[in-house]
Amino acid sequence: MSSRIRVTGVVLAVLALAACNTTVRGTGTQSGVPTGGPPPGPTSESSQPAPSGDPDVTPPPEAAVFEIGETGTVTDESGNPLADITVADAVQTADPPDEFSDPPTNGTFLSATVTVDNIGGDVFTVAPFDFMVRYPGGTRVEYGEGSAGVFGYDNLLDVSEVDAGATITGVIAFDVDPEVAGKQIVYADLSGRVLGAWNVP
Repeated sequence: MSSRIRVTGVVLAVLALAACNTTVRGTGTQSGVPTGGPPPGPTSESSQPAPSGDPDVTPPPEAAVFEIGETGTVTDESGNPLADITVADAVQTADPPDEFSDPPTNGTFLSATVTVDNIGGDVFTVAPFDFMVRYPGGTRVEYGEGSAGVFGYDNLLDVSEVDAGATITGVIAFDVDPEVAGKQIVYADLSGRVLGAWNVP
């Protein structure tokens, strides 16, 4: 099976305090959350978009779901490619990344390598805060939550403006509950709506 899956997205310019209205559609399994993220609380089990009160409003596409190691291509509203995003090498361990780092608060560190290839003509911005871990019930673990040990990994992904034709690679790490099966590493817009999700084995 090809490790590259094409995804379609819509990227809109935003003002400084406005939420990004990016959407992503994939050719693989679909499993999304409503705009603004899942309903409050860890008991939300629905993955369907929230119904709109306006029948003329089309709900946003559901998030594309990938396996670890697969690549999603973000495109603009005209179908022009912007960037390839790959989440690979997911590892879960109870050990701190080095002798100076704190152990995980929740039991396990989940780390992964993110590679962003800018295949468009403009700068593509990426940040570690664009990524989170989502549990099956909808609960999320944001980057930086839990143990400070998540910052002890080498080559951490930084806020980066990736020039056209350039590639960056960095590590993201999360403090997660090892008892929760079915975790996903997700890529989200500024409103918190999930755009793409990578299943953690």
